[in-house]
Amino acid sequence: MTKFSFLFFVFLSVYSFGQEKSNSNKSNFDKSVYHLMDTVANSFLKKSGANSVSIAIVKNKKTYIKHYGELDKGKRNKATNQTLFEIGSTTKVFTGTLMANAVLENKIGLDDDIRKYLNEDFSNLEFQGKPIKIKNLLVHRSGIQIPFPITQQIRDKYPAESFLYYKNRLDKAYTKELFLADLRKVKVDSLPGTGYKYGALAPELCAYILENAYKKSYDDLLDEEIFKKEGMKSTKLNLGNNEILANGYNSKGDIMEPLTISIWGASKFLKSTMDDLSKYIKFELNPNNKVVIESHRKLYPNIDMGYFWDTVADENGNTNYIKDGGSNGTSNILKILPKYNLGILIIANQNDRNTGATIEDALNKLEMTLKEN
Repeated sequence: MTKFSFLFFVFLSVYSFGQEKSNSNKSNFDKSVYHLMDTVANSFLKKSGANSVSIAIVKNKKTYIKHYGELDKGKRNKATNQTLFEIGSTTKVFTGTLMANAVLENKIGLDDDIRKYLNEDFSNLEFQGKPIKIKNLLVHRSGIQIPFPITQQIRDKYPAESFLYYKNRLDKAYTKELFLADLRKVKVDSLPGTGYKYGALAPELCAYILENAYKKSYDDLLDEEIFKKEGMKSTKLNLGNNEILANGYNSKGDIMEPLTISIWGASKFLKSTMDDLSKYIKFELNPNNKVVIESHRKLYPNIDMGYFWDTVADENGNTNYIKDGGSNGTSNILKILPKYNLGILIIANQNDRNTGATIEDALNKLEMTLKEN
């Protein structure tokens, strides 16, 4: 053996050992992540009584997804990465992403009077001469306090346990024409930028504004600006004939009706899979994406919100971004932690008054451990 050959052999041996050690460390970390997911998921199922829970974690650009329980009790049909879930109000941050992109493309201005994009006068959409601005919508502070559509009539007429049933029928009958008719006669109750009112009005109005700014449908904008670019092939507002949505349940074990809507769907109507949503998490964790940076930006110094994202400072002073959503029978929370290269999503096919808090507790347990690694 020549001197060169010997030295090369030694180098190769050391390099191979280093690679084995590195791969071993990665393998151990992966095992620890999955073990943590198992522990948290099993605790969640026991505490919540839900049939099924799915967890997606993106940590340091690597994706971990697991599914637990069964979608329908007794059927042994565990969810998969391609199972379609309603994501409810988490739809709003997708709308926020489109709005951030529109701002960067100078299609829309944050300080613009919203009437600039409404194709009508709408002289009622101001308070003491102060107009509603685009940024007011993005933080749910239009100054309008009534919901769109108004639900008081069905609340007064039907018992509380029937509310979701009749709300679904109200949403199905509530067309874009009726939405705009209500917008023409609504009263702005307080100075825009104040008077927080969470609901469908702001994101649905954003969808209409986007359509007018781009001369394209909200559905097409989602597809062109987010889904195609991120490879999200299964995320959509309306399902095809052969696509099956996972059943959702209440705490009594009753199958709940899927959401219905006849307006744009920008507030709650997206369906997606854990595979697609993990891609969206990666998109949200990209520190070089200008649209992401803009969508996370606080629009008011005294309001902890970006473009429909809630902004939350942790114990170390790092800003994280969170959005929860739910349908009649599903619940989810999505959290983005850029400083830790971490994103977490939990979806359960159950919704009741305690499910959201139980999911948040599960997410906090995952976050606590994963931030340290």
